[in-house]
Amino acid sequence: MIQVIRVKNEMFSSNTFIVLSKNISFCWLVDIGNVDIVLQSIPNGKSVKGVILTHTHFDHIYGINDLLTVFPALEVCTSEYGKESLYSEKKNFSFYHDNPIVYTGQNVRTFYDGNKIEIFPGVFAHVYETPGHCPSSLTYVIGSFIFTGDSYIPNNSVVSKLPRGNKRLAQESELRIKELAIGKNIMPGHGECVFQI
Repeated sequence: MIQVIRVKNEMFSSNTFIVLSKNISFCWLVDIGNVDIVLQSIPNGKSVKGVILTHTHFDHIYGINDLLTVFPALEVCTSEYGKESLYSEKKNFSFYHDNPIVYTGQNVRTFYDGNKIEIFPGVFAHVYETPGHCPSSLTYVIGSFIFTGDSYIPNNSVVSKLPRGNKRLAQESELRIKELAIGKNIMPGHGECVFQI
């Protein structure tokens, strides 16, 4: 059974999610902000096996190098453009903030629409490309949870005016996510989660 813990980060109140499975000694993260808060929120001292990135804007990756220091074997899952952005402070927008970020790790895996990531034995994160907010945007379905990043935040318009954003693609992705989200718990990149009763 999958359990998900939400952590609200300091930077733009972005969300990091801790994905856990009973009797498994490690967990996965969806996006990474404040590492200290995240580590304090992981129960029973579980290790972090990897991070699944919804997209590679600064506020969703800024803790990644600190996390790598704690877990040197860290796996990072993203899109092809996301991989480029991890190594480019301009593409991930951190160049325009006080703390430019270029990822120092090498264990980055790229995924495409229709792929799946085995996060626990027999448990998969199903990958959907949902560009528009950012070319790197991916949405993941894990069991009854859907992680939408900034491609769909319930009751908010998708931001597509940032560099490399695309309004038409953002609208198409939002429609796709809404269909995928039927009957699922919605875990967005910012704001409150929407749980099915």
